[in-house]
Amino acid sequence: MKKIALMLSVLFLAVACTNEPTPTTQFVRQDILGEWIVSQVAYSGEMPNPLNPAAMVQFSGLGTQLIGEVNLYEMPDTGNIDIAFVADLSSIQVPVSLKSSGTWTLTNNDSTLVLDNDSVSFNFVMVSGLPTQQIWTTSFMQVPADSSYWADIDLELTLIK
Repeated sequence: MKKIALMLSVLFLAVACTNEPTPTTQFVRQDILGEWIVSQVAYSGEMPNPLNPAAMVQFSGLGTQLIGEVNLYEMPDTGNIDIAFVADLSSIQVPVSLKSSGTWTLTNNDSTLVLDNDSVSFNFVMVSGLPTQQIWTTSFMQVPADSSYWADIDLELTLIK
């Protein structure tokens, strides 16, 4: 009986010592380095109504036809982001893209990653970070080249390694 109790104690101790990583709300430098695939993008935002430019249209959803990657390197701290997806704005499908490259830094007690390409900076806030899956948020304005319309867009990116 003592042997069974001892074996069960060892088994429970081994199970209790299993280290499942705990998601963090801060960027961990060694975890973010490398090549990431954007597996999902949730979007929300507003833009002028094409039928009544004085009014605003709210939109939200999950991006379709998603292609995306984020690459972060060190020494020097450089990186790039390239995301393209289609947003469904009720009756129309709108292509959305976010593309930039440059240097990156961590700010706000490592809760924000700034990607700066000298002409514009993008801020990414950590929502949930694990070594192989992370969720970041960011906001930006998209102005299509062939349009006078603009859209303020908030993104929630799910990245996997």
